Amino acid sequence: MNEPPHFHARWLAAIEAWRSGELPDETLPEAFDPGFAVYANTGMQACTAALEANFPSVAHWLGEPWFRPLAGHFARLHPPKDSRLILYGETFAEFLRKCEPDSDWPYLQHLAQLDRMWTLAHVAADAVPLDFTRWAAQDPESLGTARLHLAPATHWHGDSTLPVWDLWSTARADDIERSTVPWHGQAVLITRPADEVLCCEIDAAGCAFLQACAQGLPLADAAEAALRVAPEADLQVLLSTLFAQGAFAEDEPPPFSMYS
Repeated sequence: MNEPPHFHARWLAAIEAWRSGELPDETLPEAFDPGFAVYANTGMQACTAALEANFPSVAHWLGEPWFRPLAGHFARLHPPKDSRLILYGETFAEFLRKCEPDSDWPYLQHLAQLDRMWTLAHVAADAVPLDFTRWAAQDPESLGTARLHLAPATHWHGDSTLPVWDLWSTARADDIERSTVPWHGQAVLITRPADEVLCCEIDAAGCAFLQACAQGLPLADAAEAALRVAPEADLQVLLSTLFAQGAFAEDEPPPFSMYS
């Protein structure tokens, strides 16, 4: 097969020109070839479909007429770096945050962050959930110095003013009633103790507790961190919720968290 000089470099340059939305240079005839258009359009459609599947709450909230052009613009700027399209959209939330000044929906970045966390929980490594009965059987002195290790699938995100749980859960279920959502701060916990991803609402105390655990602090310090942000917090109820959701694992994994 005879190829023109620097064929691959020219092909990549043509893709870059197409990706930026600019007219390709006439010295890049590859970009004007009908086969290139088919290749480019197929790639764009695959990226757009992946974003729609990976960020259902954003797609449902905006609707197809708004979401698809936005997804297409993101795909032009951020082509996939991994062949596993289930992981595509790592920077989509940040992309939406930068679009906020021109948006009527400043909470879209939060919906995208939670969708991303759901995906990460779905693909996270399996772990054996920590057994609450066995763990709580320790003597009180040992409990205070014990460290709770987060499971690989444990993620959380919250906002002090936005009802992120109400917005995200209704949008993800495609059951949006925007006028009925009470406007107050909320947080979301996402886990996967077995085959199914679990999601529930938590509060600022829960986020502070999980963050302290992620930093390797002992139970007493994690409890203090929770009470510092919410002095009225019921730590027994909080621990019960976190254990029931499978937030902790028997072994120590590298945690991932996001809270703002």
